[in-house]
Amino acid sequence: MNKRHSSRIIAGAAAATLAIGLAGCSSAEPADEGPVEIRFTWWGGDARHELTNEALDAFEAENPDITVVRDFGGFDGYLDKVTTQYAGGNSPDVIQLYNEVLVEFADRGQLYDLNEAVDSGVLSLDGWPQDVIDMNTVDGELAALTFGSNTQAYFFDDTVSAEYGVALPEDGFSWEDLEDYATAVTEASGGSVFGTFDLSHSYQVFEVWAKQNGEEFLTADGIGFTPETLEAYWDYWDDMRDVGAVPTPDVSSEYLGTPYDAVLQGVVASTFLFTNQFASVADSTPNELSVARMPGESPSPGQYLRAAMNLTVSAQSEHPEAAARLVDFLLNSEEANAILGTDRGFPSNADVFAAATAGLEGPAAAAAEIFESVRADGSPAPVPAPVGSGAVNTLFSEVAQQVQFGQLTVSEATEQFFTQAEAELG
Repeated sequence: MNKRHSSRIIAGAAAATLAIGLAGCSSAEPADEGPVEIRFTWWGGDARHELTNEALDAFEAENPDITVVRDFGGFDGYLDKVTTQYAGGNSPDVIQLYNEVLVEFADRGQLYDLNEAVDSGVLSLDGWPQDVIDMNTVDGELAALTFGSNTQAYFFDDTVSAEYGVALPEDGFSWEDLEDYATAVTEASGGSVFGTFDLSHSYQVFEVWAKQNGEEFLTADGIGFTPETLEAYWDYWDDMRDVGAVPTPDVSSEYLGTPYDAVLQGVVASTFLFTNQFASVADSTPNELSVARMPGESPSPGQYLRAAMNLTVSAQSEHPEAAARLVDFLLNSEEANAILGTDRGFPSNADVFAAATAGLEGPAAAAAEIFESVRADGSPAPVPAPVGSGAVNTLFSEVAQQVQFGQLTVSEATEQFFTQAEAELG
């Protein structure tokens, strides 16, 4: 069931892909070896650092034999730092990563197989959906577990819609319903506000579209969708440009990385975002906003529980059991999740979801309901993205922009994308 909830909004998200250096391996030492020291590295802002340090303090209080050295900072340069540490044989024991580089680390033997910790009883998978476990499994090894999950969503400026007398799409709305709504807003406003944002460049939105059509964006073997599905997607947005439902390409290009800013600045009345972004922007606009599932979620949903980031244990760790104990605490402990909340997204472990979301209200509660609706009625998560996926993601956006500016037809763009993407993926 799709739900819409009201609130106010602003947000930001970033993603990147970097190559990884070589790694060494080591084996676990006995659990009764005495006090040990492990290092945990993560990126984030000041608020995340404070929450994470509080959770680590709680872990140390519960595990007095383990001291956690905290290694944190901003996102810029983060993977360069981790790569350098691996190359020097001094990687952190526990590492916060993101999905696009997981296979690269795993393929180089840089990650401890968490199945070993599961088998020894150190790490529990109770409450974890099997598809989320599979999403973090590379060549049979559990390379990571999600440290915060989110899902795709669509949001609307209710105030602008009401100003121009355009009714919001009803729950369970289709892509055609979105086009009708967007066209009506543009026409009613005389073109001063466009109905929605041109998302033809977004592989993250196309991923939902592909799943709704029974396909995948990327599989372990490479491209998981047909040229016909991609053509249909780019044709849809081509039609939206033709009827004036979305901004002109020069305007759209200003907001490619942050389409929600186009809503906040009054350029468009709706667009896509992730649920974990929605809760963070409540005070950015006086307008009333609402959030919903993506268009086209019925009868075949395309949304899934998506990894915002992962927790991994380094294969170089001298204390993998202690490191796995920390992973278990951060992901499976109600105490830790009550502290961490939803700063990194929602917990994938259903058993601690209530602890992480107990104090939510307003936009955060609205986002949580969307997330839970996808847990109950969503698409299975995809397998880990193959090496080269970051380049394919970038290519998708670049080729789509060439269509936007009339440099390629949809047919030409589709052919070009497949040729170059297959080369990137080997």
